[in-house]
Amino acid sequence: MGGRQRALTISLLSCMTVACLLSGAPVVPAAEPILTDEQLQLLSRAKTIYVDVAATTWMRRGRTLSDVGPSLRTKLTAAGFTVVRNQTDRHDLTLKVLYREEQGRQYRIDTYGTDITCAVQLEHAGMGPLLNLRIEESSTFPETGTPPYLEALEKFVANPYFYLLGDLVKGRVVSRSDTTGALIEGLQRLAAHEPMKSDPLKGEFLMSSDEVMFFASARENVIQELGRLKDPRAVPILTKLLGHSERRVRLLSVRALTSISAVDSRSAIERVARQDRDREVRQAAAAALAGLPPSSQMTCAPPGPC
Repeated sequence: MGGRQRALTISLLSCMTVACLLSGAPVVPAAEPILTDEQLQLLSRAKTIYVDVAATTWMRRGRTLSDVGPSLRTKLTAAGFTVVRNQTDRHDLTLKVLYREEQGRQYRIDTYGTDITCAVQLEHAGMGPLLNLRIEESSTFPETGTPPYLEALEKFVANPYFYLLGDLVKGRVVSRSDTTGALIEGLQRLAAHEPMKSDPLKGEFLMSSDEVMFFASARENVIQELGRLKDPRAVPILTKLLGHSERRVRLLSVRALTSISAVDSRSAIERVARQDRDREVRQAAAAALAGLPPSSQMTCAPPGPC
């Protein structure tokens, strides 16, 4: 390991992180720094960013099929930042990324899984760390026919904390959102700007080919993660998605709202239980209603009706 990569490793692993696991394991948020008004004003002027990536793999010849660096630059450009190519170029922010692919469990004599770990740290030149994440994905038993290594890569690309990393950085720098708030903003963006089915690469915002390919699975993962987080701020966008054309989106939105116990969405869930064209979605909505208080027991906030 070279000196630069060793320094980056120590810096990233010594910080408090968020374990972003979609397997149901708990997520422990890192302590996000509280900034003064002067610091917030300084941060609002941060427009340029340098991406510092160090990647290692257990694969033969040390070659990874991951495209982390270019993908992150595309995400940050789409989020409104100017990405500089050289560390010596003037920049306000640095995104440090330590990406590791390690040999996972053995499935057969000549078949092994892959464990991916990606530690991410956003730094401001004058304020230090602003955001810390640790994203982990692993291949599972190869039943689908997809090679375990490729499966791990696909899961990583569609992980909401990687897929929406541009939104997370923008949320911290521009909209002052916490990590969950930035995920919600990211889902709102995905809902408003879906790739065109006729020509997916022609959209209203910049997306890489991988982002287009895994758009649907990433969107589903974000919905599931918001349900796991149980944050009431996600209720409006999840309620809106109850009317989505894709049955899977409607189903996962119902389940997420069920996890949140979203009383405010009761009327929308009732409509889904009565009218949705998919039986499984209707059943999920009916089950959700069983856990919510009836309309007569809901308290109304003036001046509007319930």
